[in-house]
Amino acid sequence: MLNTMSVICYHHSVFTHTDAPKPPSVSVSPSGEIMEGSSVTLTCSSDANPAANYTWYKEDEDSPTASGQNVTITDITAEHGGKYQCEAQNTQGRSNTTLHLTVGAGKSVIIMNTIRYTLVVVLVPVLVWILWTRMKKTLSLKSEVNEAVEMIELDNCPEYDDVAAAAQTEDTEEQEDLV
Repeated sequence: MLNTMSVICYHHSVFTHTDAPKPPSVSVSPSGEIMEGSSVTLTCSSDANPAANYTWYKEDEDSPTASGQNVTITDITAEHGGKYQCEAQNTQGRSNTTLHLTVGAGKSVIIMNTIRYTLVVVLVPVLVWILWTRMKKTLSLKSEVNEAVEMIELDNCPEYDDVAAAAQTEDTEEQEDLV
């Protein structure tokens, strides 16, 4: 009897599939309203093979804002608000997604605006009252000065030194003319 031995050979081949990045998903953390002075992290992720590299662009800026999957902005201001585009790229291609970052006024801004509003509401009427009082006082002083000038002119006018004598002289002259 002949024993036959079979040898089976398996050939295992590894197939590597490559893909251009899918449109990335973007998120902002923490979610909700972003206030001035706080910090936020922008996150971008995409399915890609080989793995994607990430670049962030801010609307209306020529050069990239940052690179990497996560970007953190500390002490955020209103100027940080706007549209941000995350671009995922690998050797097979690129894809991008845009997010809109809205920055609200922080507590300190709200407090300062409240103080400004209060000062305007209180100070404007006070200033108007002060100006009105000064104008009234100035007009009163001008009136007093004009009266004083008139009195001085009258006092220095010789024909009015003795009004009673002048009146009497006039009466006497009229009577003489009649006679």
